[in-house]
Amino acid sequence: MRLFIVILLILFGSFLIGLTIDNFGKIGNFIMNLIGAGINLLAVIIARNKKEKQHSV
Repeated sequence: MRLFIVILLILFGSFLIGLTIDNFGKIGNFIMNLIGAGINLLAVIIARNKKEKQHSV
């Protein structure tokens, strides 16, 4: 289940990074890219926590 959430977060974050909307302007697109990168970073942290828990058992 956690792997499914990680995959969804990576896809959504990558979508936000790749999306460009002219009405937002440069600052809005930068903020959207920053949010996308944060979501991808969150997915990596979740995936790493899962890996560490499996090795400790």
